[in-house]
Amino acid sequence: MGDVVRVALGSRDVVAFDVSPGREVERPDSPLKPVEERLDVPRAFDETGLHLARFIANHYICTLGEALDAVVLAGAIPRMREWIVRGNAPAAGRFAKVPARFLRLIWEELPERFAFDALLRHPEARRSGDRGALLRYVQTLVRGGALRRERSVGEARTREYRIRVLEPGDNAIKGKKAAALIEFVRDRGAPVPRAEALLAGFSNAVIGRAVAARALNEREVAPSRERAAVIPPQPPPATAEQQRALETISAMLDARSFGETLVYGVTGSGKTYVYIETIKRIVREGGRAMVLVPEISLTPQTARQFEAAFGERVAVLHSALSERERFDAWQACVAGEIDVVVGARSAVFAPLQNVRLLVVDEAHESSYKQDSVPRYHAVAAARERMRLEGGVLVLGSATPSVESFAAATGGKIGLIVLRERATNLPLPAVTIVDLSQEFDSGNRGIFSAALVQAVADRLQREEKCVLLVNRRGSAGFVLCRSCGTVPECPRCSVSLASHRSEGLLRCHYCDYQIAIPKRCPQCSMETIREFGVGTERVAEEVARLFPRARVVRMDSDTTTHIGDHARLLRAFDEEGDVLVGTQMVAKGLDYPTVTLAAVVAADIGLHLPDFRAAERSFSLIAQVCGRSGRARPGEAIVQTYSPEHPAIVFAARHDYDGFAANELEERALLGFPPSRRLIYLGVIGRSRTRAHDAAARYADVLRDALEGEVLGPSPYPVARVNAEWRFRVAIKTGKPAAARAAIRERVLPAARSERETRLAINVDP
Repeated sequence: MGDVVRVALGSRDVVAFDVSPGREVERPDSPLKPVEERLDVPRAFDETGLHLARFIANHYICTLGEALDAVVLAGAIPRMREWIVRGNAPAAGRFAKVPARFLRLIWEELPERFAFDALLRHPEARRSGDRGALLRYVQTLVRGGALRRERSVGEARTREYRIRVLEPGDNAIKGKKAAALIEFVRDRGAPVPRAEALLAGFSNAVIGRAVAARALNEREVAPSRERAAVIPPQPPPATAEQQRALETISAMLDARSFGETLVYGVTGSGKTYVYIETIKRIVREGGRAMVLVPEISLTPQTARQFEAAFGERVAVLHSALSERERFDAWQACVAGEIDVVVGARSAVFAPLQNVRLLVVDEAHESSYKQDSVPRYHAVAAARERMRLEGGVLVLGSATPSVESFAAATGGKIGLIVLRERATNLPLPAVTIVDLSQEFDSGNRGIFSAALVQAVADRLQREEKCVLLVNRRGSAGFVLCRSCGTVPECPRCSVSLASHRSEGLLRCHYCDYQIAIPKRCPQCSMETIREFGVGTERVAEEVARLFPRARVVRMDSDTTTHIGDHARLLRAFDEEGDVLVGTQMVAKGLDYPTVTLAAVVAADIGLHLPDFRAAERSFSLIAQVCGRSGRARPGEAIVQTYSPEHPAIVFAARHDYDGFAANELEERALLGFPPSRRLIYLGVIGRSRTRAHDAAARYADVLRDALEGEVLGPSPYPVARVNAEWRFRVAIKTGKPAAARAAIRERVLPAARSERETRLAINVDP
């Protein structure tokens, strides 16, 4: 079980997994094909991994193969490779439709056996045609017998791996960033992996310039698990609430059976301290633990705290790791060399044995739900893993999901509450600013008078500010004031967002882009204006109002490379005054001099056609307000056109309990989770009519088969993406197992016969 094998599938050989013990099967009418070869690679998964894959396949209605794609470390699995092998050179004129230049390339410059990708990379190939043309030429030559195709098992991408390390060089180099990089490498006192420098925020360009100038030397070495010694800081004494939390979780561990609890603690209450101290006890007793974090950008920050506490016995899984490094961490888990795994969503499948505690930090975050097949939720996978292993699952959050809060207050899972900050400072006072009143008073800017004054006060006192606007770019859209035209994406049913610094209008779904027009494409008038607000415009406005302020912008446009998050946060920490960003600035930041946090446009996302819109808005507002006043008294400002919306009112009061009670009441009336379970059945296709008709047929089948509501089909909130139309059927049910069975037995067989549409099943969206 877990072996990687080569088997014949039709006329092809493919790589497959062994998922059950061998057994004798009598099938005289249709003999089974034998396994061609067991490949000499480590097992792809253990019994726990296979159990989780079966759980995912059943619960999220996908195939076992699709579920194993999430469990198996892809880079460690050999792939079937296709080779092109040439025969004798064809006679002149035999292949008249194939360019002579291409024939010379095949028989004079390429080796006798080559991959199609190698052909594409050859500079001469580009002169013979594009990818499609080259593929047609190859197929012509194969049909004519001049070439033949071969398939063989290639090595896993983890073989023959060496890492690049940096060491101080002999030369000097100019530039502030380069000097900081040199100092960073010198401080380590040993060769520093290039990946570590990237994670620390230094770009490939800065590293390359330092190496070219010989201010740094770079060489390749075999990877080592040894880390520089870290002296763990002396933890502060536990607060009374933290001590009660530690005792409660310890009692659950002593029971030696599955248990689940919610740690509901306000921002700054010291939840991470509780996790680390609990894991110390587990490790002392010979057990192991896992910690999941919601976003890759937060992983290194959290990991540093665990590395300081547990040293080399920590495996950290993050985006800067190569496939070989991930594989090494995986194998170290198998070998028993690891006590604690820290990572994002997929770390829940790490092959760690004797896991007694699994922590899901910021468990409310939507990034724990995978948005592609298999569409599993890491919290559900973590719950199943701890149920299997008889361990304890801890869900930590300052703003829990409504479902987990209902389960905790209803007694289905445990509840641990931390209402006080570990520093004993109060949560910041929050001011709600009604933007409609600002408009009536003549203020046409994006900042209210109260926010401008608050920022000015902080700059004068040399304190820091965090400004959140959950939209990147300079504006949500542009509009012609003469005729009302709004430029839209030709492939998606959305308007194009303005990115003024790039001079582009961009689609945030398919990345279609055009230059910002000076004249309206419809009426040719010069009346194109921006509407809405984004991070780029907010940063520009801060710089205009406060020319001496050092502004750092953090969004998906400024964090496109590994280490950008760390680089920007370090810049803000060392010399920044104002941090402007999307939701990534709302979580995990702990700076003692941040005394002002503001939500510039709280209405973004508040009125989306999504039953979780209010919950997500409340969480985002509460989290960003919590960045303020963590070491000295702070303040928060929320700007909105909906000052009486419950999500905003309750967030300003720091009253999660009140918000959750209000939200649960509304969801019960409307039949949304947790009162009933929800499954979305999406149908996607190029033809709008065919996609709608297929969705309607599936809805009719389910109405006949199920108790509960089957709603739709209706268009997705964004009905068209990348030239494909999308329709959705919603199933609200109190019997989710029966609903999954009906989809598997009634809908999937019909969907397999559809050639022009595809099905997207989302269980517990």
